[in-house]
Amino acid sequence: MRFWRGTGAGVLLLLSAAAGGGPARVPVPDRELTDTERILLERAEDVLTRQCMRRHGFRYHTATPPTVEERQGTGYVLADVAWAREHGYGTRIRQRWLAAKRHNPNVAYYATLSPADRQRYDRALDGGPDRSRVSVKLPTGGTVTSVMGGCTATANEALYGDRAAWFRADKVATNLRPLYVPAIMRDTRFTTALAAWRRCMAARGHRYADPPEIRARLPRLTMGLGPDEAHSFEVRLAVAEATCARRTPLLATARALEDHYRAEAARPYAVDLALHHRLEFQALDRARRITGS
Repeated sequence: MRFWRGTGAGVLLLLSAAAGGGPARVPVPDRELTDTERILLERAEDVLTRQCMRRHGFRYHTATPPTVEERQGTGYVLADVAWAREHGYGTRIRQRWLAAKRHNPNVAYYATLSPADRQRYDRALDGGPDRSRVSVKLPTGGTVTSVMGGCTATANEALYGDRAAWFRADKVATNLRPLYVPAIMRDTRFTTALAAWRRCMAARGHRYADPPEIRARLPRLTMGLGPDEAHSFEVRLAVAEATCARRTPLLATARALEDHYRAEAARPYAVDLALHHRLEFQALDRARRITGS
């Protein structure tokens, strides 16, 4: 669950402290990566994978990552009215990406290989049966494991440095939400703001308990409609949601509460988060050199 994009000031202060000093001594910017920068990292890792696979004698097509615009529309509540007016809840965007996935040229190329070459391809990409693994315990208590072999791991390590250290730090940084979202949902400031949003939506003829209910019901609501009619229906709902998020305290309240509660949840993981922050920005410099951007 993410109300808006951004690490939050409280978490960045923790990163500064874990790095060993105040903001003036932090060796990386005191901010989160932008979507444009994250796209650059994805492109660079794909380029490194392609280069590695070619060294093994295989073709590998780099993917086109989602654009900044295509990455919008996620989170608890829509906040961009203009984006909602254009894309609704992003159904058409998701359909385009599913179609692209089905027509992935790497899948088509793999199908042309002999059984023996497929085994070689798999070994080159993901490592052999003797590949090592790294495991990390998530903040939520579960454990996740990743393999350490093949061009996928080689590319990741070339970009971020120590593969195991990056994997551990990344899994901590990207799995904090379950620790603090329940506190947000219980906070009376949030429930009061959500009630105001509900009234705003009802005044526009849309009666829903919260934004997630709209997303859950949308497929059924548009069932049987033609593509254009379904999109128009989706857009009307999305615009209403985003408009009410801005005209009521919901968006501002959600942002403030997530900043507060995420900082609390992050405190025990300050060292891991500081490492994640530093490795991301170091990787960004490498990605610029790799892609020539």
